[in-house]
Amino acid sequence: MASTPCSTTLRASRRALLASVLATPALAQEARPMRWVVPWPPGGSTDAIARLIASRVGPLLGQAVMIENRSGVGGVLGSDAVAKATPDGLTALVSDGALVTAPSLRRALPFDPARDLEAVALAVTLPHVVAVNPAFPATDLAGFIAEAKRRNLDFASGGIGSPLHLAGELFRLAAGIQWTHIPYRGAAPAVTALLAGEVQVAVPSLPAVVAHIREGRLRGLAVTGATRSAQLPAVPTLAEAGLPAAQMAGWVGLHFPAHVPAGAVQRLAAATRAALAEPELRQRLAEQGAEIAAAGPDDYARFIAGETTRWAGVIRAAGIEPE
Repeated sequence: MASTPCSTTLRASRRALLASVLATPALAQEARPMRWVVPWPPGGSTDAIARLIASRVGPLLGQAVMIENRSGVGGVLGSDAVAKATPDGLTALVSDGALVTAPSLRRALPFDPARDLEAVALAVTLPHVVAVNPAFPATDLAGFIAEAKRRNLDFASGGIGSPLHLAGELFRLAAGIQWTHIPYRGAAPAVTALLAGEVQVAVPSLPAVVAHIREGRLRGLAVTGATRSAQLPAVPTLAEAGLPAAQMAGWVGLHFPAHVPAGAVQRLAAATRAALAEPELRQRLAEQGAEIAAAGPDDYARFIAGETTRWAGVIRAAGIEPE
């Protein structure tokens, strides 16, 4: 079968990216294992996506990529460990939304994200979903907002300042509603409470609830990303439902400690782009509800700066006090 222009271009792009990695000098010296620190326990979305990407980046770099889970203090412990690590290109942080919210949620951080970490690559974005128990009377977002204005609802989060909490607060502020916040010890217990009908609403990341929505155990009212999710094509976006100001997504990327050699940043960024161009990895990430971003160091750094400012405003508006 003849190749289409699109498939030929994609293969050429992958070959060019791969060549840029393999042609880089000093790979022999860098054959020592690379350590990616996930600042959360095993099993969550950030951890699962990191392991998928690492499984392809390692072979491209010609070295093992080991995942180390170092959780605690809302992602601060793992991030701090990388910020203080030797900047030799062998230790990286698997960064996510906690990096931009921590400065507003903690009275004192042991590191400065802007000064002590260097952006490498934004790998994927992860939309959230406004989800309700199927017993809830509303079947669309307008009906939900009307119901929320008539009576008090219980909103489940994974804890104060967690991604579920902040995504929910952004939605609540845009919708002009009030609810009672019920914080749980993590995303999984919050989703379990929603399934059991203990609470009426949650705004978890898509990977946490996509199977429940598909199988009818939960109802998705809107996704928070810029476009509809291929995993839930019947669920509208918040913008389609009239709340563009509540658009948001989680993400997973990579940071090095500051002052790492520029060559190390470019090598890992190129390998990450090459890995994310592989159809098999793209498919496996899509099954997790992730959307490919593949942004390089400069774009990721600008993204981090913008998100830090945005979420600081949301945290102030929601009245969330730093700990």
